[in-house]
Amino acid sequence: MEFMTRVEIGKASWKLSHDRSVVTFGSCFANEIGRRLRDRLFDIDINPAGTLFNPSSVASTLTRTLDSREYSHNELVCTPDGIWHLMSHHSEFSSPDPLKVVSRANSRMQHAAAMLREKDAVLMITLGSSRAFRYLATGEIAGNCHKLPGREFELVDLSLESIIEEWDILIQKLLHENPTIRIILTVSPVRHKSYGLVADRLSKSILLLACHKIKEKYSVNVDYFPAYEIFTDELRDYRFYASDMVHPSEVGADYVFERFTSAYLDENEKDLTKQCLALTRRLSHRQLGERNGSTILFEKETDRLTSSLSELSPRIANAIERIKKEK
Repeated sequence: MEFMTRVEIGKASWKLSHDRSVVTFGSCFANEIGRRLRDRLFDIDINPAGTLFNPSSVASTLTRTLDSREYSHNELVCTPDGIWHLMSHHSEFSSPDPLKVVSRANSRMQHAAAMLREKDAVLMITLGSSRAFRYLATGEIAGNCHKLPGREFELVDLSLESIIEEWDILIQKLLHENPTIRIILTVSPVRHKSYGLVADRLSKSILLLACHKIKEKYSVNVDYFPAYEIFTDELRDYRFYASDMVHPSEVGADYVFERFTSAYLDENEKDLTKQCLALTRRLSHRQLGERNGSTILFEKETDRLTSSLSELSPRIANAIERIKKEK
């Protein structure tokens, strides 16, 4: 007996592997999927501009990344608390030092651009809302509002036609830069409750239509993964949301990630990801108390597994070094 209606996911014509570079752009759900891939030692750049929700901000930031147009000091906005911000970026880039904001944004952009140009690169896009805020001072769609006064913005609902037009230009540019790139479109299951649930559903419906129109036109290079549908149709219960009733819980995100790996990883890669995750957990382990015989055995096994996995792929070796630096 079935107690849920499962979302059917067609078999992808290509597979994700540790030999591919991966870049994610978009909402906080892109962070969730990206974090799980990073923990499994994929060579990944997660949200190079920080969390972005609307498709126009994602498209314009990606376009600028491909064009390698560096950010400059005159694009920054300073709030009364003395913090400098880029309107195109998440507040994780913000700082009291304007040079740090620009330097970090440009560094992340350059890294992402290089990864996107690599052979068989994978770009994962997670769109959150078709509602956006136009920054009146410049007329541009803001990636984030940085808690500036509401009077400085205009709320706009991006139309299906405008989204498709902007993304059509972007995908042609992506394919011109890298004909081997593979793009996965998803719609975030995160509920934008502040807009009202009816407005949020209307917003998601526009994103869903846009994704499928784009996929139809670029079916060789563009795929669609139904993260939103899995969450709303298979996980029809508030226990799969975090306490804010807006974001997916860890369990909910884990389930969607399992469906993702089922669609995009072959059996060998699935086995490899288990070993990689085991090593990540070992590297993240913090020793309590004095070093003893058990500690030494643990360290030796960790070193053995590190060497074994590093030899499989330079990308895995780089991912391991990144995990060690973050420890």
